[in-house]
Amino acid sequence: MKTLVAFLAVWLPVCALAAPSPEALDLVRKFVAEELRGNLDALADFDLATLEGHPLYGAPGRTFDTDDANLVRALFDVLYADALPGLALPTLGTGRAYRGDTLNTFHTLFGRPIPDQPGRFAGLERHRPSDDLRARTAAFHRIYHTLGNLAPLPNRSLGRNTFNTYRGTHPQWRDAFPAFLQNLRLALLDDPAADPTLGQLVELNAEAFREFRAPDGLARFARRLDLDDYLDPATGLPIPHYAPNAHFLAQSDADYAASADRYLAIAPILIQRRAARMIARLRPLLSAGD
Repeated sequence: MKTLVAFLAVWLPVCALAAPSPEALDLVRKFVAEELRGNLDALADFDLATLEGHPLYGAPGRTFDTDDANLVRALFDVLYADALPGLALPTLGTGRAYRGDTLNTFHTLFGRPIPDQPGRFAGLERHRPSDDLRARTAAFHRIYHTLGNLAPLPNRSLGRNTFNTYRGTHPQWRDAFPAFLQNLRLALLDDPAADPTLGQLVELNAEAFREFRAPDGLARFARRLDLDDYLDPATGLPIPHYAPNAHFLAQSDADYAASADRYLAIAPILIQRRAARMIARLRPLLSAGD
């Protein structure tokens, strides 16, 4: 019976939106007090990837992934328990109803760090970058695992595909979040032009998207998750901030550099602006009951 109850807590839809859980609030408050010395604003620039190996805030007993660390799960619970139905600590994580995702990713465009060569990345070096592009890429590597670049997404899977994995492997989207949002909008509307697999994923996660199956649905979804800067405020349509690309695609070094330059010009701004919104949302929630 206990196993059944635990399973239902994770997978059955919850009709009413909830308040943050005391457990999540306690964990986030403890982190801010001990690791940030009480300075909540410092959370915006904290590299959450450095939590790997931490016995409380990291991922003890499982493989570490920044967007699924214990602290990140707690932050999502506190910030977005009232945003998506059933989102809470027990429903967050790999194999559960929701999971964290990194919005503006790194490796698809720049590749992995080169061992023993700080500030060098395998994909970037394929294209003979300038020193300036190297420096800006290294700076982005330090911020892409910060608060403003992480969000929870519905996570029920179609075979091996989740929203997270499908957007990362789609040959046209190349993990680009603006392209994903453009296609998610079509899927939410059952548009004939919608990607079929994405449409199936929306149906599998029907309870999570129940409130967003309307012409203004994506705009409301974006507001719930502080994704305002990804949509045009006048039309509610996704803004094509940057085009999908990958370091391994056939292209000239000049074309690659232009694509990387555009990405590095806009992605940090999107991350920083969203972090400011998230901290403004977080502050009164952490202060409640003090």
